[in-house]
Amino acid sequence: MTAYGLGPLPGTSLADAADVVLSETGDLPHVPDLPARGLGADGIGRTATLLEAVSVDRGPRSWIMTDRPQLLTRRTRDLLDRDLDELEEAWGTTVPQLKVQVTGPWTLAASIELASGHRVITDPGAARDLAAALVEGVNAHAAALARRFRAEVTVQLDEPLLADVAAGLPGATRFHPIRPLNPKDLAERLAGVVETLEVERVLLNQTGYAPLWDVARESGVETVLVSLHQVQGTEQYDGFGHTITAGTRIGLGVTGPEDRVDELGERPRERAVAVARFWERLGLDPLWLTDRVDVHPRAGITTGTLLDAAGAYAMARVVDEMLRTDSGDL
Repeated sequence: MTAYGLGPLPGTSLADAADVVLSETGDLPHVPDLPARGLGADGIGRTATLLEAVSVDRGPRSWIMTDRPQLLTRRTRDLLDRDLDELEEAWGTTVPQLKVQVTGPWTLAASIELASGHRVITDPGAARDLAAALVEGVNAHAAALARRFRAEVTVQLDEPLLADVAAGLPGATRFHPIRPLNPKDLAERLAGVVETLEVERVLLNQTGYAPLWDVARESGVETVLVSLHQVQGTEQYDGFGHTITAGTRIGLGVTGPEDRVDELGERPRERAVAVARFWERLGLDPLWLTDRVDVHPRAGITTGTLLDAAGAYAMARVVDEMLRTDSGDL
């Protein structure tokens, strides 16, 4: 069990974000993402800079595949390199564990358009090429991080549109809706990415919606990240139980920017008790609560201030400590 953040943070200062990450997270600090810095700093833009043999630019409606590298992606790549230099200055060259966040293949394919105006997801060949380019780019980036920080790198695949893809998406026109995809197909593409990523651990971020448990179990990821408040009802409870029983770790999102650790520790204890009661209600092995569960904020924190983010991170870390040491007494 450990605690960590999900990546996105408010503000534009990387140095300040790096300080929050290193001081307030548990054993798994992450490369900060700062979407408030503007175009190219969002999850799609940051991931697009890593793609091998595929060029992406900002179009009138969304990101769009192009024939050759564009100025925007070159600038974003330069910004990423400067960020890593600044992180090295702040953290030094030895960070034993380090997490980096990238947008997953389904959200990429649903967010980037072809020159025709249709989404990449509508073209099976283009979607496969995009996933392959993602793997190559992330492997190169992870290797560079490992060398720079002497770190074991964990990759977090963010899939905010996975539930939308499963349900079907609007097409380029109302006459061309994008058909829903079944869990098997979704899991197969994710598994292909996970299997070829050259890192020890891969996490799948499903915090923004009711988790797709079938996809999580079959994707091959070590851990699926979910928000506890999204796990409601018999179907979700069954999916949660089957997933953790099958050996997939679960990251529970239980904190937010409104949180502060109080002097007596009553607030984090309330959160820890809520997790323990949830576990008891599902009838799961109590040992799994410490062996197969991580704690993190409910979602990436992009609003408010870095102080708010620090509060959510600190709360997650303290809840994690309470669950590890006192779970039997909560």
